[in-house]
Amino acid sequence: MTESRAATAVIEGRLDERLVERVLEAAADAAPEDRIRDAIETVVDIAELDPSGTSSALWSLQTERALCSRLEACLDLSSTRATLALGGAIQLARAELAMSDPDLRGRMPELLRWLEGKW
Repeated sequence: MTESRAATAVIEGRLDERLVERVLEAAADAAPEDRIRDAIETVVDIAELDPSGTSSALWSLQTERALCSRLEACLDLSSTRATLALGGAIQLARAELAMSDPDLRGRMPELLRWLEGKW
């Protein structure tokens, strides 16, 4: 991590849990109908600063069950659907971030569909 970078998704090969807290705070501070959108916008803001690190962080997130559970609890879905929704959104985001010119912001409608359970 360079000093000039405002945020990075991975520190010493692990997910920066402070960024997870930022995402959860964005959701908590928003009106109920905007919680998911605000959380996704926070992830997109982070991803724009560090696409590669964000992709690595999303990979790491999938192995950290406690963090996944916290994120799933924010979704207004059954436990099974929340797990599937988060997994689907992570896969979509990682696929976009793997592109040579990623546009995660352009994929927000799809991310919202996954995380709002409209699939």
